[in-house]
Amino acid sequence: MSRVDLYRHIIRQYFRDASGKVAGMTDDKFSLYESSRTDSGFLSGNLVVSSEILSEEIQPLTDSGVLEDSAKSIQNQSAFMRLDSGVDLGLSESFSSLSLKYPGLNDLSSNKKEPISPVEVNKPEEQPPWELYFEQDEDGDTHLHTAIIQGFLEVVLALIRAAPRPHLLDTPNDDAQTPLHLAVATGQWRIVRWLIVAGAKPSPRNLQGDSPLHICTRTGDVQSCKAITDPVTQHERDALALSYPPQPYQQCQLDQWNYDGQTCVHVAAIYGHVDVLRHLVWYGADINAREGTRGYTALHYALERVDESMAHFLLYECHKLNPNVLTYGRRSVLQLGFSVPSSLEETLRSRGVDSPYSSEDEDDSEDELPYENTNIYQSSIIQASA
Repeated sequence: MSRVDLYRHIIRQYFRDASGKVAGMTDDKFSLYESSRTDSGFLSGNLVVSSEILSEEIQPLTDSGVLEDSAKSIQNQSAFMRLDSGVDLGLSESFSSLSLKYPGLNDLSSNKKEPISPVEVNKPEEQPPWELYFEQDEDGDTHLHTAIIQGFLEVVLALIRAAPRPHLLDTPNDDAQTPLHLAVATGQWRIVRWLIVAGAKPSPRNLQGDSPLHICTRTGDVQSCKAITDPVTQHERDALALSYPPQPYQQCQLDQWNYDGQTCVHVAAIYGHVDVLRHLVWYGADINAREGTRGYTALHYALERVDESMAHFLLYECHKLNPNVLTYGRRSVLQLGFSVPSSLEETLRSRGVDSPYSSEDEDDSEDELPYENTNIYQSSIIQASA
C-alpha cells in the first residue's frame, strides 16, 4: 500500500468530529473533497495548509464551505440541463439510445429476454490495522513524523485519533525526535496543541538534550510555547474525539536542563526573546536558575550580550529576580568584566550587587606574586613538562 493510499484510509476512518461522525469524508463526498478542496498538500504535493477545515482552536469538525459551494455548483449545472417539466435531457437521451439499441425493450409482448448479467457485489473496503500507521521506517520515523514534517494537518489529526494509546505519540526516531519535537521545529503550534491534549509527554529530550520547549524558546515561537504550557481543558479533550479515555495532564518541566546545562530561561535570555521569557516566568519558571557549566543566570547572559531590553525586563519586570546570584566562581554580574551601561550599573549597585573592586579583591591583589617570581614559576612548569 502506497503512502497516499494509506493516508486516504486513515482520513476516511478517523477524520471525525466529537459526535463520532466522519466530517465530510463519506465515500460520496470524498471524491468531491479531493477535487474541490483547498488541501494541505498530501494529494496534490503542495505544502498548503487547509484553513477551510481546521480552525485556530480545536473545534468539532464540520463539512467545509468548499464542499457546499461545489455541491451548489453541481446542482446548478444539473438544473441547466433540465426542461420546464423537470425531465432531464441527458437522462431522456440515454433512454432513447437505449430503446434504439434494444428494440425489444419497449415491446411488452416480445418473448425475447435479454440475458441478465450477474451483479457484482462490492466488498467492504478492508481497513489496514492501526499498527501499520505507527510502524517506523529506516530512519525511525512513523507516518505521524512524516505527516508533521510535510504539513498534512488532516492526516496528522486522523493519526492522533487512530492511536489506541497515547504512548505511541511519543515514539522517537533515530535522532530522538518525537512528533512533538518536529511539530515545534516546523512551527505548527496547532499540531503541538493537539499532541499535548492527546496526552503526549511535554518534555522529552532529543540528542542534544533539548525538550520541545527548548526548541520553541530558541526560535522565539510564543504560540508553540503556550501550546505546550497551557493547561488542558475538558472541552479540548472532547473536541479532539480520541479513541482512548482522557489522560491526566502532564506538567511541563520548565526548569529542565539540556545537555549544555541550560534551562529554557537561559535559552530565552541567550537569544533575546523577551516575550517567550515573560511567558515562562508567568508560568513559574525559575528566573534565578544557574546553568550547569559556569553558573550563569538569565541576567548574566543578558549583560554578557549587552542586551539592554532583556536586562531592563529582568530588572524592572521580574519581581522575583535576585541580581546578587554569584557564578560558580563566586563572581557577581559586575565582577565579570561585562560592558554594563551606566544606568544599569547604578541600578545593580543600588540593589546590593558587589562592585568590580571590593575590599576583599584589593586585599587579595596585595598578596599576588611579583612579576619576576611569576615568570620563574611559569618557566619551571615548562621545564618540568619538557
